[in-house]
Amino acid sequence: MAAKDEAEVKKAFNRFDGNGNGKLSLAEIDKACLELYPEIAKDKPAIMRAYKAADTSGDGFVDYREFKYLVDLLHYFHELSQQFKVLDANHDNRISLAEFVKGHEMVGIHMADEDAKAEFAKIDTNHGGYILFSEFCTYMAKKKAPPK
Repeated sequence: MAAKDEAEVKKAFNRFDGNGNGKLSLAEIDKACLELYPEIAKDKPAIMRAYKAADTSGDGFVDYREFKYLVDLLHYFHELSQQFKVLDANHDNRISLAEFVKGHEMVGIHMADEDAKAEFAKIDTNHGGYILFSEFCTYMAKKKAPPK
């Protein structure tokens, strides 16, 4: 990373770090999003997913090293959240099998009933009969991951 880029990242981190303790809480990230990314600030599920994904140490905070990925993650999960909302036609914060099938049809993918049910079951990891945002994010991340 170039020195100028590093300085910009450090400046942004310090702006997020309201109490100056060198690590960001979820509340600090949420407050910074209100100021810096108002379109994302309203998207609490995307903020939570980005926060959890960035906290690779698992200590409940995002330190400077982890922060370098946080902004990209905020945008990535916000994009996924927007896709999820399109699929969630009845706005109940979950995707039914019917919504799943209709979403595929909207993008020109027609699946046989058996195939749709099998794919849906793969995504519905808690077997609740609906795809939750967290399950959708995990599924999409696997779909976009490069092959091994």
